[in-house]
Amino acid sequence: MLPTSTLLSRANTFGWIGLGAMGGPMATNLYTKAWALAGTRKGTEMPEMVICEPNDANATAFINGVKEQSGAEAAGRVRRVTKPSEVAAEAARVFTMLPSTPQVEAVYLGESGLLKGLSDAKSSGSLSEHVKANPWLLGASEAPKDSTNANTLLVDHTTLDPTAAKRIADDVHAQTNNSVLMIDGPVSGGVAGAKAGTLTIMFGSPSPIASDLARGLLQFMSREGGVVPCGGSGAGVGVKVCNNLVLAINQIALAEGLALGHALKIDPLLLHDIFNTSSAQSWSSKVNSPLPEVAGSPGSRGYKGGFLSKLMLKDVGLALSAAHAHSLPTPLTWAAGSVYEAVGKEGDMANEDFSVVYKWLLEKQAQGVEIGWKNGGPGDK
Repeated sequence: MLPTSTLLSRANTFGWIGLGAMGGPMATNLYTKAWALAGTRKGTEMPEMVICEPNDANATAFINGVKEQSGAEAAGRVRRVTKPSEVAAEAARVFTMLPSTPQVEAVYLGESGLLKGLSDAKSSGSLSEHVKANPWLLGASEAPKDSTNANTLLVDHTTLDPTAAKRIADDVHAQTNNSVLMIDGPVSGGVAGAKAGTLTIMFGSPSPIASDLARGLLQFMSREGGVVPCGGSGAGVGVKVCNNLVLAINQIALAEGLALGHALKIDPLLLHDIFNTSSAQSWSSKVNSPLPEVAGSPGSRGYKGGFLSKLMLKDVGLALSAAHAHSLPTPLTWAAGSVYEAVGKEGDMANEDFSVVYKWLLEKQAQGVEIGWKNGGPGDK
């Protein structure tokens, strides 16, 4: 059984929806660090957490993690519910980490979504009143100079279609007459960064006061200097998708260069060093090398873990969707999507680090794919 407790106050309750590989450790850092900080402030209420997670193992792992880090009392203040609407009714600050656009739309705007739950929420005062009574709700941030009458803060960490992110945020603000503030805050740093609390969080915000109220809480999950304001609603997701568009192309270009070097019988470590001291250098070449010969690289661990190929395919698809909405030609992004779609159909490569595209190229070479293509295609001209 998961522990439950009587709700203390909506004002001091966090909500979290989505406790998967990223959401679980992020939620743990948010809650346990807030718990530790609140414990240093005499006369303040301690935090509470409401979670909505369909997977029993994920929910139990979160509870156990909280208990291990912060003790039984903290774990006893975690309550599990079954619908997003219940989370909104009981928590003034709600965070989500979901697979993609359809899930975000359902969780925020659906029949049992967060907005539906606000009508059942007990009066808890404004977000500005909350932080005056309990400054730990700001983390290490200074008190905002401005104030707001809004009573709920929603933070979505999902990487989704940037145009959808802005539309959903605009809908939330319009339907609640701005009594709810919504921020989009996708993350970079992977599962390791989520566990260590060293993520980079790129966030889009509707107003300075929303940013001030969220920044300290986001810092609980990020590295120093890792909470980066990007502009208005949807801008955080936009930055993340643009970044991953470039990353996908870079990783494929690196793989092709290394694969050609392999075919030319060039020492792979020599080529690796040349790339990293010349104009071919990139994050992919320096940090995410696909070469098994490079210690600590995805290639050296058989491409296990890391940023999965299927997730890169998803992000490339989001970039293509956004580009299409703005009539922007992106030929290399389209090509990268085609490559990762093909990679994902090979064995278990969809669930391996996206640098596995290098291995995929070598396998295609061994299968004679390029020879067959040249005999009947433009490579034979």
